[in-house]
Amino acid sequence: MNKILRIFSVLSLVAIMFTACLPDEYELQEPLDKSAVKFSVTVDSQNPNKFYLKSETPGAQPYWVTPVGTSIKLDETITIPFPGDYTITYTVETPGGLVTADPYTFTITTVDEDFVSDPMWTYLTGGINQSKTWVLDLDANAVSKYFAGPFYFGGTGWEWDPAFSDIPWAGVSAGDYGTMTFDLIGNANFTCDNKMFPDLSGTGTFMLFPESSELITYGAEVIHDKAQGGQVANWNAIMTIKSLDADHMQLIAKKDPNNWLIYNYITKDYYDSH
Repeated sequence: MNKILRIFSVLSLVAIMFTACLPDEYELQEPLDKSAVKFSVTVDSQNPNKFYLKSETPGAQPYWVTPVGTSIKLDETITIPFPGDYTITYTVETPGGLVTADPYTFTITTVDEDFVSDPMWTYLTGGINQSKTWVLDLDANAVSKYFAGPFYFGGTGWEWDPAFSDIPWAGVSAGDYGTMTFDLIGNANFTCDNKMFPDLSGTGTFMLFPESSELITYGAEVIHDKAQGGQVANWNAIMTIKSLDADHMQLIAKKDPNNWLIYNYITKDYYDSH
């Protein structure tokens, strides 16, 4: 018992000494005045879509929020490929806390032609100042003109490519599903006219990522049905492009991470000529 009491006494003494060494309260330094937060944004003299960002606040860690992502670099270069009204936000981290400068707002009126020079942009849109119209590979007579059917089934480690006549249980009706058009006329524009389901029609924009073979649409959805398409988690999510050439395209629309549908499209020109 005496041994236990001695141990307890020593621990109590250590605790008292440690507490005595602690400061009465903690204080942050005064926050940096907003007027001292400096940065610059410079437009490239040869490319109005390219911008150079420079942090000019000494001894502070910058945090940039731009239309194409975030950065913590002191000097950053960004390219915004399409017209629009944009904002860049600059925040610095200082010993006194975070301080955000007034945002930098600007307008772009041009398309960066170098950005859209990859062949995939031309396959999808026809090229700069051009447009291309696509249809689901299925007509009112239940005929697919290039693929085995209008959509296939896939998942992790497997794929099934049935003909439309082999999947009557799928609940998808034959018909004219209308058109969707991608263009690079002044912007990356996208329009969907879904004749089978007009409520799925719309007008918006899109972005193509050739390096990862991905596509995303904003404000409108690519042509699809409701029976199987209704199981897709999000039609405005990034979709993988399984294949794309001048007249044929396959898009993967995910039901969940391990199950998906592969929608098959052909250009309107191909449809009309075959």
